[in-house]
Amino acid sequence: MLEVVSISGFSDEAAGVEPPSQRGAVTARRGGLVHGTKVASTSGWKRVEKLKVGDLVRTVDDGFKEVRRVSTDLVTIPAGETRADCLPVQVPSRAAYNGRVVWLMPEQGMAIDHSKIDPSQTEISVVAARLLSGTCRLRSRAPASSFEVTTLFFDQDQVIFIEGGLQAYCPAARFGTRPGADQKTYQVIDGETAMLVIDAIADRGNMAALANPLGALPAPVPGEPIFPMRPATGQRRPGRPGRPPQPTLFLRPEWMMLTHQ
Repeated sequence: MLEVVSISGFSDEAAGVEPPSQRGAVTARRGGLVHGTKVASTSGWKRVEKLKVGDLVRTVDDGFKEVRRVSTDLVTIPAGETRADCLPVQVPSRAAYNGRVVWLMPEQGMAIDHSKIDPSQTEISVVAARLLSGTCRLRSRAPASSFEVTTLFFDQDQVIFIEGGLQAYCPAARFGTRPGADQKTYQVIDGETAMLVIDAIADRGNMAALANPLGALPAPVPGEPIFPMRPATGQRRPGRPGRPPQPTLFLRPEWMMLTHQ
């Protein structure tokens, strides 16, 4: 089994209160993102261990959302452990859109886009990464005897983009709190249903249902949009003879469309 020692940070900590210290509790939770895994954020790719409460992370359905809670775990794998359920899953380089190896914790939820398997379906479901072992070159192995894992939490369940275009499921809270009626949830499937979906992915021989190529290339997003500005009163507009020069401002096509009456 994996030994996990947990350290958590909360977005609602009182000012001046020190974060919780390391605890000696042992838990069977084995989700989260292995340190070194890059996550799409407003700053581009950012290692998960560098993210903090308040950072904006790119989600599949809701744009950029604020991280509300961060939990960091120290995981130790006993020598000789070979059970797939207790080992992380290795995604080899170029198995998806990743240029290097990505490690997935065995209980980390990974989103599957069913439209890539059957165009008539549109839903997204979530399976544990351990069930993907043996599919498309993914294998259960140990990255090290000891390593750290970080789990991100949001106001509601989210699926976020990690490197390689992979889509990782992040719950709204660690413990079983029920979402509100207006909150989106993702179906977590297991057992025979999950294996049928995974077999369909294996039959296709690619990771299209698990990895989104658009999610593999995030770009930094400015905090404020760039709009054309009128000059201050008394100043001359640039662009005509005798007016001051100004760098060319490139605008999106929709911003340049005017309605004439």
